[in-house]
Amino acid sequence: MHGYVFIIDAFTSVPYRGNPTAVCFVNDGTNSNEFLLIAAELNLPVTAFIVTTKYKDEFKIRYFTSTTEIPACGHATLAAARILFEEHSVKAVYFTTIHDIKIKALWENDTVWLSYPVYTMKQYVLEKELMKSLGLHRYLSAGICVELETLFIELDDAITLKSVNPDYALLIKSNTDIKEVVITSLSDESRYDFMLRSFCPWIGIDEDPVTGSVHSVLAGFWKARLGKDVLSAYQASSRGGEVFVKSFEDHVELGGKSVIVLKGEWNNKIA
Repeated sequence: MHGYVFIIDAFTSVPYRGNPTAVCFVNDGTNSNEFLLIAAELNLPVTAFIVTTKYKDEFKIRYFTSTTEIPACGHATLAAARILFEEHSVKAVYFTTIHDIKIKALWENDTVWLSYPVYTMKQYVLEKELMKSLGLHRYLSAGICVELETLFIELDDAITLKSVNPDYALLIKSNTDIKEVVITSLSDESRYDFMLRSFCPWIGIDEDPVTGSVHSVLAGFWKARLGKDVLSAYQASSRGGEVFVKSFEDHVELGGKSVIVLKGEWNNKIA
């Protein structure tokens, strides 16, 4: 599959919704400069680069936005798994990230399930400038996850969540220790348990259409709030997307549909 690129809409069953993601298959996973150029050329929220190993079901994975490399990305992992299931006709694959995090992906009933570690967050008091950048006057709770470099903010309701219109330049200045802010609330739609939005201007993505990895924190958070192990989430971005969540003591499983939009071949050699 060397030299091929796919574009997949992740966390959706409808084309041109969810999170558009590029997946590239390469022979060498060390060429960071070239990967960054390719990701900038494709100009999607995240491009995943997949490197085969001596085992047919194990792969290395790296993630790039148009401006930088990031350590984790749930929707890009889901997209990569979908291609491998489609092309290799297997039911399980294993990814290793640049930080040696192991991610297992399963294929069940047209849904990709990803297994993630459980992450927690420490209580956090929001800076006035950060609240101003989000246009917030109050919030219910806030916490920071050091592993994901992400700040989580619980809001009163979904109406407030949907109305947030950040000042991204001010948001970047308000906190230089994080790479993402996630706002979350109870859902105002009966088929979902909670909603969220994700802002990542620090890494070149103002608003992420659908986010996977942050549910490794949100699963436990909303399990504690609602007393439910199995949850459904809706990411209320302009494209929108659905994430299915199963919360366990030692891991979290994230599920999502996906649509293959494009398959292409590079004219120039990759890695």
